[in-house]
Amino acid sequence: MNLIATDYGDIQYEKDDLILFPDGLFGFPDLTEYLLICLDEDDSSLLVLQSVQKPEISFAVMNPVLLCPDYSPVLTPEELFSLGVEDSGELSYYVVCVVKKDLCDSMVNLKCPLTINPETLKGMQVILEGSQYQFRHRIGDFLQDSENSESRSE
Repeated sequence: MNLIATDYGDIQYEKDDLILFPDGLFGFPDLTEYLLICLDEDDSSLLVLQSVQKPEISFAVMNPVLLCPDYSPVLTPEELFSLGVEDSGELSYYVVCVVKKDLCDSMVNLKCPLTINPETLKGMQVILEGSQYQFRHRIGDFLQDSENSESRSE
């Protein structure tokens, strides 16, 4: 199959590559089919979640563990059942990024991760109720925390 994405050009994919979000994403309930695209073979820290149904819609996403190594979302039993797993640890997580010119000023939403069952490629976006995670975390703050903890350990 072929998709001509507004921002990323010609993308070849197979139906088996699609990640299905049956309920869509927040604000995009009708868009249910996406591709996860790595923009740089050598750096998979920033990815693109590209809509197949509307090529002009895409989201910058990251694996939250790159910023917050102890990131451990807890899903409700209903969410786990919907995704076909018994434990939150069986899922892959991505957080939506708002990318700014200065990467340190970019923001990530740790409270509403995209959760994907890597076996079935079925996903959903959840809200982590009662967690310490917020809707907006500045990437630069994680980098500062990492530098501070490294200097404390020396």
